[in-house]
Order: sequence, then structure tokens, then C-alpha cells
Amino acid sequence: KKISGCLSYLSDFTFTTQKKMREFLRFWQRRYSAVSQGLSNAAEYPRKSERRKSLSNAQTLDGFSILDSFFYKRRDGERGRWPKSAFLFMATGLVSVVFAIAVYIFNPYDLIFKWKLKFEKDGEVYNLWAKPPVDLYLKIFLFNITNSEEFLAGKEDKLRVKEVGPFVYRELLSHENITFNNNGTITTTPRHPLVWQEELSEGNSEDDELILPNIALLSIAQVAAEKSYFFRLPINILIRQTDSQPLVRMTAREFMFGYESPLSTLGYQFLPNWITFEKVGLIDRMYDFEGDYETIFSGETDPSMSGLYDTFKGSHNLPQWDGDHCSKVTGASDGTKFKSFMEPNETITFFRKSMCTVKKMVQEGEPTKVSGLMAQRFVFEENALDNGAVEEKNKCYCRKGKCLPAGLIDVQECYYGFPIALSYPHFLDADPNVGKNIIGLKPNRTEHESFFMIQPTSGLPLRCAMRFQINLAMKDVSSMSHVEQFSHTTIPMLWFDISLHELPPALQNRFHLYLNVLPVLDHVLFYGCAIGGVLLLLFAVTKASVGMSGSLQSTRKISLQQTYDFRSTKVYAPCEEKRIPSDCHDVPTSVFDLENEMALSDTDELELLHDERDSGHGTNCSNASEDCTITIPQEERKNSPKPLCHQNSNFTLSIER
Repeated sequence: KKISGCLSYLSDFTFTTQKKMREFLRFWQRRYSAVSQGLSNAAEYPRKSERRKSLSNAQTLDGFSILDSFFYKRRDGERGRWPKSAFLFMATGLVSVVFAIAVYIFNPYDLIFKWKLKFEKDGEVYNLWAKPPVDLYLKIFLFNITNSEEFLAGKEDKLRVKEVGPFVYRELLSHENITFNNNGTITTTPRHPLVWQEELSEGNSEDDELILPNIALLSIAQVAAEKSYFFRLPINILIRQTDSQPLVRMTAREFMFGYESPLSTLGYQFLPNWITFEKVGLIDRMYDFEGDYETIFSGETDPSMSGLYDTFKGSHNLPQWDGDHCSKVTGASDGTKFKSFMEPNETITFFRKSMCTVKKMVQEGEPTKVSGLMAQRFVFEENALDNGAVEEKNKCYCRKGKCLPAGLIDVQECYYGFPIALSYPHFLDADPNVGKNIIGLKPNRTEHESFFMIQPTSGLPLRCAMRFQINLAMKDVSSMSHVEQFSHTTIPMLWFDISLHELPPALQNRFHLYLNVLPVLDHVLFYGCAIGGVLLLLFAVTKASVGMSGSLQSTRKISLQQTYDFRSTKVYAPCEEKRIPSDCHDVPTSVFDLENEMALSDTDELELLHDERDSGHGTNCSNASEDCTITIPQEERKNSPKPLCHQNSNFTLSIER
């Protein structure tokens, strides 16, 4: 609408200006003949000189000629005049320049891209978020305890562990029960079903038997140890009666997805308010999304925020933590899509239920290409798993004033209420005292560090690996049966890697078009229109100028067929003393109309034509009574004889090319 209004205003302004110019030029070009006043040549010379200068200036800045140079002569019966190519070039150039300015101001690529980022039903990005067509894999590594008998017998005071895995599952992420809200958000239920991938598990099987911690016994013992003697007593009796052991042999599937324990079964029957489960499984608990719902920004008000959390289970904060730093979910990502249009050094937040907390991620290194797209590497900020020992702001992870060592985060609310602690794999970056009772851990930053490679414009994750370890953080359990040896020991149970190796080829090609090709076309469109428009305008003006000059030198005859009576008033000197102009450019355009081939009719104009002093050529007029025709060929304009005319002679001037 703005462009249309500008063009309409420009059209009205051009029409008004042209009209005013014509009125001004008509007034300027009025001339009065000196013949009728009976003045001598000598007396009239200063006046002629001034007129000559005025006509010379009018010849240079003649508005009629400039305007007429853009249009053909009006034909009979037609109201308008057909534009010449110069006008078309000028109009096209003007439109191109205006279009380039509009592209620069409005940036159509950004407008279209922001529109695409919005979550609208059946929209492209919405469909990608609702059911991502990516291969997301969960790799699980279990810690098999190789000295269980020696440790339980007291022969060894440290646990020896050996990493076994990977056990690989494909995660079929989807968002179901989607509801669009009126406040620019979407409410949905997440689903993360797992599918076993035997071919990717490198020979490991779900049925492999390992010696692993009895999570139910150790956890119940830890919880009971913090209670009164009268609470511990029946629990100790129950442990001895069921002969529960802290280290048991079980399959990998049982440990990951739930195994039956006599202790947990009895506890579920007699203590239903405390033990609300019959089976214990860490991965089963990680992927238990039953009853969960989340509210996501649709991008209606801010396209860059589409796909990010507004609330989790109806709250902007996680209930298990105090303070926004530890608990604020709003603005975090679940890894499906991050914030779009990221700035350099901008941070992001990540939340997933298995982490039970929100963590900040920072940029690391320079952007690199991943799958043909520019990506920025993000890692968890330094001391992300600190509990206040290093970063004061992290004290919100402490419970009742009691803090775990650096490198461990208490996540018991997300895992049955058991003393579960989260760390990086193999206690990477943890306090050295954390793993002092464990032998066999080999932390490696390359293999155990979490990262996300994110395309900063779209917020699309191109490659990622979220790696965490689940541990039992045992305190003093010396008052509990069968578990005394585990006091003040952090037992590593498993670590997992949720990873995306690369995007599918179809998705790569689509985003290559959106993120690599279209921005280039946007720049080409802007610079092409800007440069092309300016060149067209220059070409149009040049062509019009050349047309004005060329029209004076075209292959026409400018016929001055007018009879003049030269009487002995001595106003004019003999004709032979006058000179005809050598170049058509020297003839004032106000004397005759080249476009319409109009004959000169003003005696004063003819006088000025004869009074030009450059050069001339002609033929002799034989006598005073006959008509005299003066012809000036182009090749003989200069250094030619003067024309001889006599009084009362009629003559015709014809310039031929």
C-alpha cells in the first residue's frame, strides 16, 4: 500500500510539474520583433545579443524537448502519446530502485522465514515439531560390578566396575493431544517410546546378565537410615526376612525397565503411601511421561520462541527447586527446537524430564558446517553441576542446607524419591572424592561431554549428544542391615547418551534451500534491482539526451517556406552578410519544432537564425525577384561561400542530411 501510494503521488507530481513547466516556457519564449519598430541594426544589436543568450540558455534547458524526447508524436484520433523506449527504461529503472528500497526496508526473506517458524496447524515447522522425522537414539552403558563377592565379604573396600554397552534404542519422539490456546501457546502431551536396535548394539543383548546394584534395597535402606530407630527396626527385619542383597545378578532389560524385588513388593503392599511401585527400573522411570503435559510457545507473538517451553505441568517453575536459576522452565527447550535468530555469545536453556532440572548452555568455538549448514556448538556452562561450592547461585540445588559434592545433582523427585544423583559420565568434572571408592572409571571429555550443534538462524539442532550418568548417592547407612559397606559411597549404575548423528537427506535438502539458497537470492534480488535500476535510469536519461541531439541531426528537411519582404528600412543588412548556423545544435529549438516539423513563422526567429555567427554555406540568389533556395549538405557545412540575396527576394531554406 505504501509503494502504491508513493507511485500515485509521484504520478500526480509529475503531471503537475509538466503542466507548470509548459506554462513557464510559453511565457519565457515570447519574443517581439525589432522589424516592426523600425530600429537599426546598430541600435538593436545589444537587444539581439541578450535575446541570443536567452535563447541559447533555453536551447540547453528546454523542458518541452526533454519531455517530448520520451514520447512519440500524438497521432490523429488518439488522446495520448505512445512512450518511447527511453521512457520505458526510465519507468522500469524507477520501479526497480523502489523495489530494491522496499526489499532493504522490509526484508522479505526474514518475513517469510518468521512466518514459516510459527506453529500453525499443518504448517511445515509445526509438523516437524509434532513428529520429528529424525533418527534419535538412546545409548545405554551399564556398570557391571566385577568384585561383588570380595566387596561384600569385606576383602576389598572399593567397588570394581566395568562399562558394558551400548544397548541402543531408537526414540520415536512425538507430541500428541495438541491443543492451540488463545494466548499464543500450544498444550501437548509428549511421547517417547523406545524401539530396540539390535544391529546398533555391537553384540550386546537385553538378555545379557550382569551384577548390578539392587536399587530397591539400597534406596529403601538410605531413606530408612535417616528416620528414627522405631522406623528403621521393621525395615531391618523386612530386609533380613527377605534376604535381600545389595548386589544381584539380573538381565540388562530387567535393570533398565524394571525388576521385581521382594522388598519392593512387600513395601508396596504394606507401605503404599511410601512405596508406590512394584518394579524398579531406571530407564522405565526416565521415560515415564504418564500424566505429563507441557505448554509450548507457538511463535504467534514472537516467532523466535516457537517450540520453547512456557510451562511444564502447568507451572513456569519445577516444584523441587527454589529460585528461577534452578527451576525456571519458561524459555527452555526440550531439544526439538531451540531459540531462532540467535545472537553471538547468546545462551540457551535445556530441560528434559530425565535431568529433573533446567541447565544453561553456552556457545563454544566458532560456527562450523554440519550437513552443509552453518552450526554453532553449545555445551553446558562451566560448573553446571555445582551445588554452591564454586557458584553461589547453585546453592538452590541443596536440600535443607545439605549439599552434594560438586559434580552431583540431587534428582530424587524424578526417580521414585530414591537418593539418585545425576552426574556427567564417569564423574567427569566432579569432585575427585566422589569416585574415590570406585575403580574402573575413565572420564574422557570427547566421549562423555554433552553438546548441541545448532543452526543459529532457525534454532534447528543438526547434531547433538546429551550424556548423563545416574548414580546412587549413599550416605551413612551403617545402621541398616546388609548395606553397611556402602556408606558414603556414590555408586555409578548407568550412563546414557541421547544423540542425533545427522538429519535425514530430505530434511537437509529442505533446510539447505531455506538457509543457504534463499538468503543468497534475497541479496541478489536487492543488489540486482538496485544496480539494475540505477543503470536503467542512467541509460534512459542518456538515450533521451542523445535522442534530443540526434533529432536535430536526423535525416529530415527543415523547410522554412516563408516569404519575407526586405525593404530599404536598413533594419537588416544585405543577406550575403549573414551566416547560416553550421550545426543544428546552434539553432535555438524554440525557433522550430523538430518533432512536428513545423515551419518557422516568426520574423524575429528568422532574424536570430540568420544572426548566428558560427559558419555557413549556401548558393547565390541570381536576382532580386526570384525565389532563392539555400541548401546546406552535412559534409559541406563549414568553409562554404556566403549566400547572396537581394532585397524583395523570396527564399526557402532547406537543410539536408
